[in-house]
Amino acid sequence: MNRRLTLLLIAAVSAILPAVAVADVMITGQVGVNGTHNNAAFWLAPGSNFQTADGSISWNPYTGTHNAMGDLQFGTVSNQSTFIINVMQINFAPTLGSGMFYFNSTVSSPFVTGSYMYFSLAPLSFSDFNYQGLPGEIPTVVNPGVTAFSLTSADSYSVAVDGSTTIYIGFFTPPYDGAALNGEILVSMTYISS
Repeated sequence: MNRRLTLLLIAAVSAILPAVAVADVMITGQVGVNGTHNNAAFWLAPGSNFQTADGSISWNPYTGTHNAMGDLQFGTVSNQSTFIINVMQINFAPTLGSGMFYFNSTVSSPFVTGSYMYFSLAPLSFSDFNYQGLPGEIPTVVNPGVTAFSLTSADSYSVAVDGSTTIYIGFFTPPYDGAALNGEILVSMTYISS
């Protein structure tokens, strides 16, 4: 009887052990990761020409815990082109390593056709653009360091950055007939360390 009980116990343990081992292997699940960054890697700020352009542009940063950085409002005038440079800039933390910066937009309400935002890694100058002497013509970029970004359709801009990088921003809207136009784009900015 003792021998039978021992054999039965061995058989029971032998039957249970593989099930336990398989159960350990078959455990699945999801891992959620939430990341926070205590110091800003980059931020949008008024540029050197912001005060001069005041009235055409306003920057209202959000404070506290918001997903959005703030509201940037840019005014346009009927029958008049507006061209302002170095009014905003994107600054990067001095301790930031090298990586890629991405600026993407979706258009909620388009600006007048031919409206652009300009990006440059050096302060913008009006000599960076060529007008060909025609009134109201969209400035054609001649400086290879300047990138035109559409304000009438979804667009994207990417550039390699580090802690010493500053991106300078300018705007252009051509003249148009009609009442004041309220364009709106939603922007997402991302930095990915390399």
